[in-house]
Amino acid sequence: MFSRPLLVLSVATAISDQSNRSGENSNGTNNSHADSETCSESLSAHSSRTSSGASQSLASENWLIQLLTELENEGITLPERINEEELRRFYTAANGDFSCFLLSIKKTIRWRETYRILSQQELEMWSNMVFWHDHDMLNRPCLIVRLGLACTSLPSHERPRFAQAIISQVEHGVQHLVDEDSPQLTVIVDCDGISPLKIPMQIMRSCSSLLQDNFPNCLGHLLVIRLPPVVRVIAQTFIQVLKPVTRKKLRIEGNMNHRVLSKYLKTIPSCLGGNCTCEICSDIHVRQQPRSTNEIDMARPYFSDGEDLPSPRQTSQADVHVSDNWNHLLRTLVIGILMVWIVIALIAGIYDPESRPF
Repeated sequence: MFSRPLLVLSVATAISDQSNRSGENSNGTNNSHADSETCSESLSAHSSRTSSGASQSLASENWLIQLLTELENEGITLPERINEEELRRFYTAANGDFSCFLLSIKKTIRWRETYRILSQQELEMWSNMVFWHDHDMLNRPCLIVRLGLACTSLPSHERPRFAQAIISQVEHGVQHLVDEDSPQLTVIVDCDGISPLKIPMQIMRSCSSLLQDNFPNCLGHLLVIRLPPVVRVIAQTFIQVLKPVTRKKLRIEGNMNHRVLSKYLKTIPSCLGGNCTCEICSDIHVRQQPRSTNEIDMARPYFSDGEDLPSPRQTSQADVHVSDNWNHLLRTLVIGILMVWIVIALIAGIYDPESRPF
């Protein structure tokens, strides 16, 4: 009687232990399957990331290999000046279009074979018109171009050399002055003294086209200052030559505004109204002063002994006065023509109502 219940209990206990073991085995199997699935997913994700990175790097190298192959097939040698970083700037400017990229590279190679870059010694004679001066607020080197001074002091046959000096200064700046992390520069164009009748459109167009074609993505900002109102309207034709990306970097200021210059430049040059006393500004001041004095000394024998010669300061003030009178006369002439045209239109509208524009 006592042995039967004990037998039943022992059998039940054995069955329950067996079922627990089978459950644990099944859970272990499921967990191992889950762990293997997780591991395989992570491996597949890592392999996909690796393959995508490899494909991107391979794609970035494909255009370079393809370019070198195309140039080799055509027998064109890539100059040492055009390194891989320079090629990347051309490729970015072409928006990934390989045919446009190849055409631009071949064009700049031909240009560098025929165009002569002035040396540092040759650029010394242009240092009062085109020179580098410190950096802007973004630590980009600043190129100062005194376009107005060049137009008023240079004869017509010397102006192409002035454009050559601008291109040469940009070449030297890109090679030796720009930062590797941000290889861009800032250009300040001073138009003080430009007359509406003597606008150097040919120089401006040639310089802009050469800089855009052979120095892509090198311009950080272009600031044009002291541009007369009449010339500002004419300058719109020049702006149309620029690419849309370059137009966004362009800003035109009519009058000399130190507040505007202070936003871009760390130090304002003395030729632009600043108080800079660096070696460059001092040299420009020294080079400009003896020139007017020597001219007066050369002209002294042609005057009688009793006549007083004007001082250089008086001569420069007289020139500024004549320039102001000419600008005032031109402005008055333009306003007068507009007023006459308005009066004629009003008279025509009174006597002939059908000819009214509205």
